Amino acid sequence: MSFITQVTISIVIYFITRISLKGTSSLNIASVVAALSHALMYLYSYDFINILPTIHFMVTGFSLIFIFISYNEIIILERKVRKIKKGELISNEPFSVEKSYKIVFKLLGLGLVFLSLALISGFSMQSVFTANIIFKSIFTIIAWIIYVVTLIGIKFFNFPIKYATRSLFIAMWAVLGAYYMNSYLAGS
Repeated sequence: MSFITQVTISIVIYFITRISLKGTSSLNIASVVAALSHALMYLYSYDFINILPTIHFMVTGFSLIFIFISYNEIIILERKVRKIKKGELISNEPFSVEKSYKIVFKLLGLGLVFLSLALISGFSMQSVFTANIIFKSIFTIIAWIIYVVTLIGIKFFNFPIKYATRSLFIAMWAVLGAYYMNSYLAGS
């Protein structure tokens, strides 16, 4: 089973778990189940496991999973905001919209941590620093700068969490796109 298939199955498991569970902890439980399913599928799929490639592919998969989970949660939040603006009352919601944005912001931070761990494990697997690794490290540093500036803006300058989460989400997708475009361009 390929790496992308494992990540896709883990995301589908997240959606199934998230839909079937109701309540305040459904997001946390579904995220943990998706991450564990990815780890178990990876360990089951490969007989010979070296520690560095295993860590690299697992944390890369975790970063993809958490970015997709964040994407799903942002879509849900935008639907809630539209309903509220139309005057429709939302009942039986476990979190307020503002608290949900804070949770998504933390999920994006966790995705960034996993992306950084993937970079570090990639550094340790490379004996020669290629342009590919240098570009990935530049993009990861840019993502960290955006995250830290956004966090400082929230904490000290009353930057609204909704806009911070949206901005960080777009920045994370840009970094992820840059990673894959860099790999694609370096491979051709």
